[in-house]
Amino acid sequence: MKTVITILSENSISKQGIIGEHGFSLLIEKGEEKILFDTGPGMSLPHNLKALGKDLNGLNKVIISHGHHDHTGGLKWVIQQVREVEVVAHPAVFSRHMAFDREDPGKPPRYVGCPHTQEELEGMGATFNFIDHTEKIAPGLWFITGITRLPDQIPDDPKLIIPEGEKLVPDLIKDDASLLLESENSPVLILGCAHSGVLNILDHVRDKMGIERLQAILGGTHLKFCSNTDIPRIIDKFEDFSIDLIGVSHCTGWQAAIELAKHFGSRFVMASAGSSFHF
Repeated sequence: MKTVITILSENSISKQGIIGEHGFSLLIEKGEEKILFDTGPGMSLPHNLKALGKDLNGLNKVIISHGHHDHTGGLKWVIQQVREVEVVAHPAVFSRHMAFDREDPGKPPRYVGCPHTQEELEGMGATFNFIDHTEKIAPGLWFITGITRLPDQIPDDPKLIIPEGEKLVPDLIKDDASLLLESENSPVLILGCAHSGVLNILDHVRDKMGIERLQAILGGTHLKFCSNTDIPRIIDKFEDFSIDLIGVSHCTGWQAAIELAKHFGSRFVMASAGSSFHF
């Protein structure tokens, strides 16, 4: 069965009439089934759905990659449109995620988590399905979370912090999750921000799920915090999976994107808002 993946919210755009916004959201359409992965910050999602001739009629699930506002800001609007829907997320998705300004460390940290409470969203019709491990959540669809994280394969993003008692400590984004979509060929790996580390996620897919080849990787890879020496081993790991398409978004960073484009050539694309991929 043909699957269409459409990028709805992303920092950049692929065509006129689309709004770009810092964040991420994509729509998976598989036959009559519709699944939304993340909801962006909130402004671009309704506009871009309409501009692309898409709608949320018959939406089966909303899947949240993690609780940052640029991935959950549109969740309230989505629930308002569809009323009753299952929302799949890690149990820590409503954590008090915070960030501080590295250029002005004197500023107090700001809250960057989900702008809506669980109680508010449930009152509107959402049913939360909290999962803290890798699990099949629908035919051909795996929710990947709770994975082993090697420290040297985790992105270093020092501005992200979280309250722990009376202190603010580095935020490991424990609620980070990804998707694995089975297809007629090899699976497609879909990332929100890959806060767990894209190398750790790929290790998990190989070692725990027995997958050695991927048809595509789509989404945010959080490589903008990697050093130049990290990029070659990431390229090598991508090549180990014989990936046909590298479609990066959002938090990948332009320098990393350029290096990936130089290496992968026609196999590389920016997965910008408005882009569609057919599998």
